[in-house]
Amino acid sequence: MQQKTKKVKKRPGKVIHSAVSRHAIEKAKEIRARYGPVIDYAALLRMLEDRKSIRYAVEIRFVSEGIEPGMFANTQPVSKNPDDGYVISLHQHFEDQTDVLPALILYQSVLVNYGDLATADDAELFASTLLGVERDTYYAQIIALTDALWLTSQ
Repeated sequence: MQQKTKKVKKRPGKVIHSAVSRHAIEKAKEIRARYGPVIDYAALLRMLEDRKSIRYAVEIRFVSEGIEPGMFANTQPVSKNPDDGYVISLHQHFEDQTDVLPALILYQSVLVNYGDLATADDAELFASTLLGVERDTYYAQIIALTDALWLTSQ
């Protein structure tokens, strides 16, 4: 008698995460085609107004309070209705550093587009693809910026 091999079922969460990652990469490529190849702060601000790029309205604030140690930003919906938009609160340390704002804001914008389904991996994939840099390079930049923030604020 021949034994049947069991089919391995994929966990739904893994399938969903994979789909979010793929969509985030494709969306980043699409946005880069519209706004690239250089995504500076001015291009980013235009992109934030474009609902084909960023799903909901976004307000950028520069504050210190509410930003947890080891983090550089906090993203929250304005209300329970996502159509009311989101607030991305960046640490005020970055307010005058327009050269790094696209990298920081794009990381947070994944939460606006994908909500709780988004992971840090999705944020790195989305932002690095949109900025046209290697993921490891992008990750190193985010870590260096965050570390510098908290070393200078101690």
